[in-house]
Amino acid sequence: SLIAAGIERIVFVVGYLSERIVAHYGRHPHSAKFEYIEQVTLDGTGGAVRLALPAVEEDFLVVFGDSLFARDAVASVVDSPARTVIGVVEVPDPERYGIVTTDADGTIVDIEEKPERPASNLAIAGIYKFSVDAKRYFADLPLSPRGEYEMPDAIRMMIDDGTPVAAVTLDGMFDVGTLAQIEQLEAMDDAAFAETFG
Repeated sequence: SLIAAGIERIVFVVGYLSERIVAHYGRHPHSAKFEYIEQVTLDGTGGAVRLALPAVEEDFLVVFGDSLFARDAVASVVDSPARTVIGVVEVPDPERYGIVTTDADGTIVDIEEKPERPASNLAIAGIYKFSVDAKRYFADLPLSPRGEYEMPDAIRMMIDDGTPVAAVTLDGMFDVGTLAQIEQLEAMDDAAFAETFG
């Protein structure tokens, strides 16, 4: 999906079992476009972005590796006219996710991680587009109370500084961060899978 959307350089931030990821994608027809950076200390999603900052010279995407997205999800974020974009999906249980609140124009006005009383049902899907100017927010990101560099904190800093951040609603996303979720995906009917994920 990244290559189909015109992305020319892909940096994988890897950790546990990284050698398997490198071996798998080393066989890919576009493997010359791939680079790998190891995240030795697991210090959050913002920490992963911070590791990749030296490789960033222009506007960039961040895509989480533990989610499966609808076939056109990456392209819909890339093609958005806004320079800073978060892909979102509507969910029935927003208290389990990072949630954004938008105004009538689809501009994000607030972002909150796993709120007890969600203000919306728009969950962060794990595809982001940032202008190169966003590098400084990740470079200056403080550690959260959990001892991690949190992506929502960087985005909140951008919003507070008046950077417009647009929400793009994606057709679908499936989280595959646990063994139970992987088993659920593997049990999915082939036709249903193909219809959503191509």
